[in-house]
Amino acid sequence: MMSSMTSSLESVALSGDDHGLGKVCVRLSYKEDVEQVWITLVQCSDLNLLLDGVEKQKFSFKAIITIPKPISFNSSIKEYSQDVSFMETFVFSLRLEQLHCSALVLRLQTQHPRKSTVAECVLSLRQLSPQETEHWLELKPASKSSVSHAELHLATCFQPVNNRIQLQVLSAQSLPASSAPLAQTFFLKVEMHQHDQVVTTKTTQPLKPSQGRCQWADKFHFHFSNFDQPCSLTVKLYSRRSVRRKQYLGQVQLGFDSPILEAVEQWKDTMAHPEKVVSAWHRLSSS
Repeated sequence: MMSSMTSSLESVALSGDDHGLGKVCVRLSYKEDVEQVWITLVQCSDLNLLLDGVEKQKFSFKAIITIPKPISFNSSIKEYSQDVSFMETFVFSLRLEQLHCSALVLRLQTQHPRKSTVAECVLSLRQLSPQETEHWLELKPASKSSVSHAELHLATCFQPVNNRIQLQVLSAQSLPASSAPLAQTFFLKVEMHQHDQVVTTKTTQPLKPSQGRCQWADKFHFHFSNFDQPCSLTVKLYSRRSVRRKQYLGQVQLGFDSPILEAVEQWKDTMAHPEKVVSAWHRLSSS
């Protein structure tokens, strides 16, 4: 029995959408005296998967801890039904500082006619602590793109006296590791959009990651003359292994029309409170 149960801000809010794929419950805690993370896969609820005509489908979860050398593990295989109990605990000896820069990825895999990933969810571990926490995560369709599970920490400030928006690029974490012999660096490209056009572009310096994390100290200022014309900022993350080769990893769009609810909330708070610095973490998306 847990002495204290809290609901993390990192958990995906349950929308009550009847057309969702379902939810999965996990419990997390960190034992500081032995430097171990405990991960318990509790149960699935309201599963609603397209089974492609398979009458008796079976499924399991493949989990990944996105440290620089990722750790993967698998649950037992279960018969498919709407609600399934697991109660399986996995223990790994890892430093807390390393885990705080990573995420837990859960991939639901059907077994017939062949193993296939059909849904997934992601949980940041940056608030992992000795206090056991429970998280209900909403399953999403498995991504067909190569978007990274990295997160960006961004701070915005509306400065109307100077007719500008300030963006502070603070850090990126859960960065993908490279198996190539060449050193890998990461950089961010920030675009200001108005009238459906890119009007300003700024770029950070490339940095080598440390424990799957990069920290910048860049402050960018984006000027505009007409407050009545909506604008947005798109922050794109790239990796580079050579002078000529770069790889797009995903982006975060800040603005009233962003597809990311947290990004819209940050933008609203920024515009409603001039001179206030508003910071938030955002997971990358493909658009």
